[in-house]
Amino acid sequence: MIPFSRSLKTSAIKNEEAEMSIRGIAFDLEGTVIDVEAAHHHGHLAAASEFGLKMSLDAAYAKLPHIIGGPDEKVCEDIHALLDQSMRARVNVEEILARDRLHYERLLWDSPIEPRPGFLDFCEAVRSAGLKVTIGSLTPAKQAVLLLERSGLAANFGPHSVVLREHVEKPKPAPDVFLKTAAIMAVAPREQLIFEDSPRGVTAALAAGSRAIGMPVILRGNLVGALVDAGACRIFFDWRDINALALIGTLNSE
Repeated sequence: MIPFSRSLKTSAIKNEEAEMSIRGIAFDLEGTVIDVEAAHHHGHLAAASEFGLKMSLDAAYAKLPHIIGGPDEKVCEDIHALLDQSMRARVNVEEILARDRLHYERLLWDSPIEPRPGFLDFCEAVRSAGLKVTIGSLTPAKQAVLLLERSGLAANFGPHSVVLREHVEKPKPAPDVFLKTAAIMAVAPREQLIFEDSPRGVTAALAAGSRAIGMPVILRGNLVGALVDAGACRIFFDWRDINALALIGTLNSE
């Protein structure tokens, strides 16, 4: 965790919900709330291998710019760009994407799907303080429904409090997703706090006029630095490290 995260004072909020400048919180889904990154990343590697591009996971982190944060379409564009010339001429990005998604769904069935430790407690704390919550994700609806149902989060986030890829015109880093999450919570974008695990998501949050907190699940390379460079005002690595009310109180006083 970067500085500030452990020094939050718990006395900042008590019976002051009406004075809060942050009135709603939007969560990215994959990575930020549910850790399915291993299934995603190994799905990318399996798809790439089918088209003659074999690489280790470490190499993929270095060579595929969109592997953290996606979306899958962009990752498959990265894969396509690395194929040898003859293979690039024979296969298009859509074919790679189709194989990528098949591998991901296969791997997902064998993966534990549950909220990251501490997330449910954080969510309950902010709801008890009177804040609204929503999901803002580039995950396609078919995959999102599977994740929400198998993780038990469908009971916490109804269909009208979830924004997915099909609901917006432009993906992150465009602000569309988070403009829509603010709208469905009936809060102004500046009153919305966003949790994201990727620099693209943080960029989208700031473009929407909201503040963002980095919540990475993959700790490789310069991801933390990239989240800070994108504009994250805090970085946490574990939901259990966050005192929800103290965090909101500190942000409201800044």
